[in-house]
Amino acid sequence: MSAPTWSRRALVVVVPGLVVLAIVQVSVVDFLPTPWAVPDLVVVAVLAAGIAHGPLAGGLAGAWAGLVLDLIPPASGPLGGWMLVLALAGAVLGRVAATSQPGPFAAMLLLAIAMGAVVLARSAVLWFAGTPASVTVVHSAVASSAWALLLAPLALLLATPLARRTTPAAMRVSPIAGPLSSTGAPPSAATESGGGSGGLVAP
Repeated sequence: MSAPTWSRRALVVVVPGLVVLAIVQVSVVDFLPTPWAVPDLVVVAVLAAGIAHGPLAGGLAGAWAGLVLDLIPPASGPLGGWMLVLALAGAVLGRVAATSQPGPFAAMLLLAIAMGAVVLARSAVLWFAGTPASVTVVHSAVASSAWALLLAPLALLLATPLARRTTPAAMRVSPIAGPLSSTGAPPSAATESGGGSGGLVAP
């Protein structure tokens, strides 16, 4: 079964963006002199895509971003390690967001928690591949979650309008605002603007 049209249209925008973010990450951000961890733009983008677009697009975006990180120099760890972790993270977070319909602040907190889980999962993959584990991974997970919490407002702000533009009106569900009308507004706002059930009808 092929992916829904709305997911394909969203990925047409997301996929090139993830490649650009990966290049910026490995060439600039990874060299920032920050303690314990640097902000991970690619992972934050994948998690935001999962929250805004749902589990299918989140999983596919995570798989693509993970493949890019597995191949782009200076790649480290087993081939497919990033792909596995990010595909699962995008899909699971997308399912959680689609089920719980978090508000804006809850969505940002959810993204930050998922970021810490990604760091721990990546460390587990490296450990299974033979890399010794260290207690500093906990510090890295906390620091990465803090960075993700700082980046979450911008990431979700960019991802949510993208979901509205690439999703047909009849299928729109905003994970941080609920179902959307054809104008991109929640039903309550559309009802209020139209006067509700008691609105005037032109003769």
